[in-house]
Amino acid sequence: MVKKGPGNESLRRRAQEREEAAEGSLWPVVGALLTSAVLGTAIGWFVLSRGASEMSAPSTDSDLVGNIPVASLPAAEVDQRQQLLSRLRALQVNQSWFLQLVDASLLARFPERGGRLPSDALEDAPLRQAWNDLAEEWLVRVEQFSPQLRSRLGELNNNDWQKQRQELIAQGVNGHVVEQLVTAGAKNLLQGASNTQKPAEPYLQLWYAAALRSLADLQIEMIKARASIPTVFSTRVSPGEARLISIQVPPGHRLVLGINGTPLMQMTVYGFRGDLVAERGPLRVVTLEQEAGSPVQVLVTNEGVSTGLITLSCRADQQASMSLPELDSNPLPDSATGALGQSEQPSTAPPLPSSPVRGNLDQLNPAPLAD
Repeated sequence: MVKKGPGNESLRRRAQEREEAAEGSLWPVVGALLTSAVLGTAIGWFVLSRGASEMSAPSTDSDLVGNIPVASLPAAEVDQRQQLLSRLRALQVNQSWFLQLVDASLLARFPERGGRLPSDALEDAPLRQAWNDLAEEWLVRVEQFSPQLRSRLGELNNNDWQKQRQELIAQGVNGHVVEQLVTAGAKNLLQGASNTQKPAEPYLQLWYAAALRSLADLQIEMIKARASIPTVFSTRVSPGEARLISIQVPPGHRLVLGINGTPLMQMTVYGFRGDLVAERGPLRVVTLEQEAGSPVQVLVTNEGVSTGLITLSCRADQQASMSLPELDSNPLPDSATGALGQSEQPSTAPPLPSSPVRGNLDQLNPAPLAD
């Protein structure tokens, strides 16, 4: 039996105080855990609700041109967009440049939109379909280039084709004619983006690629025009391609040039300075005066869908002399007036009467001989 003494009472009191102290220190921990749980739940609901509202909003212009389409687009459009991006990756084509290309062509087709691209709204569905159709068309043209050129689209610049340009200039081709040659070869590729000069970006990347492709294996046809003797030359021009012919003309001669081919072929003629001496037009016969110089450069393009044969004929003609006759230093005097040379006084003698022509013009012909 344990006696209840003063010592036992103090021991129980200290044990009870320790238990109460332990319980008191536990409650702040529990409170902190509960507070953090409540705050975390509130923040999570806020973030989720905000993300849901963004996913349900129509996409901006930038969503259309590169970002993964949002769930507000129809499933068929989302799948079509994903297939386009997959094809671009497979072809190693710069996605950012290609999408800018499609955007630019869409805005050029619909100038009334004032530079605004279509959104995900229902009323813009026809415009989104037009964008997808243009993307397919441009992708088919880009596929024509080699993998090396495709991978460089979006990064090409003017320095990339200068080597080929300088080589042609060294062969006597004017620099302006070289640019026109590339532009003619890239016409079908650009589809109206530019017909006579280098286009602006993003189309300029395709022009550079066309320059590198068309000038890589370009062969200039060299012809010498002979005086009074025709020179005949024939060659084939592939569809969508251009052929450059350089003609040497003897000094002091004009050039008579004629080209035959298909109706879908065009010709342009440049002088030795690169100036235009015969406008772009159908194949025809032209006469170039000696001011055109030598060599004369002829650019023939085939806008058809099949290879065509052209036949060129040229001849150098001596320039006709239009100089006045030399004056006689010792003219004989006129026997009637005594004046030297031709009289400057008008004649006072009445003109001879002219007989009217009787009958029709057939009467001027001699009658046929009788058998």
